[in-house]
Amino acid sequence: MEKSPSGKFVFNGSLNAVFLDELFEGDTIYAETVFEDFLRDLPGYWKQVEAAYHNRNITELRTSVHTCKTLFGYVGFTDLQEFCQQFEDSCNSRSPEELEKDYEILLQKKEKAQHIIETEYTRLKLFNEENE
Repeated sequence: MEKSPSGKFVFNGSLNAVFLDELFEGDTIYAETVFEDFLRDLPGYWKQVEAAYHNRNITELRTSVHTCKTLFGYVGFTDLQEFCQQFEDSCNSRSPEELEKDYEILLQKKEKAQHIIETEYTRLKLFNEENE
């Protein structure tokens, strides 16, 4: 359990901790809820991304990635949020075949992010239980 000397929760280094500290203002119960919501919602939203990609529906792909982009932002993945924005922009000018490499990168980043948030969610739950 990472704690600073003050007993404050310290987010994983992959996350934008400055953004999260401003967003949650030290409210780790709220952070736990947001991370739980992310883990609940991402699989369903990602299925929409996958379906749109496999159906070569660029309009729906752009819309679905936009939805996921918002989720990534709320849990501090601002770099992944930026990548989603770039992918969205690419949907305006590129064919499904041209998007393939970036889609694979996006999928890998999504998998890594999901794993990190699962771990952070567990850490937040433990932190909150210890500090009740």
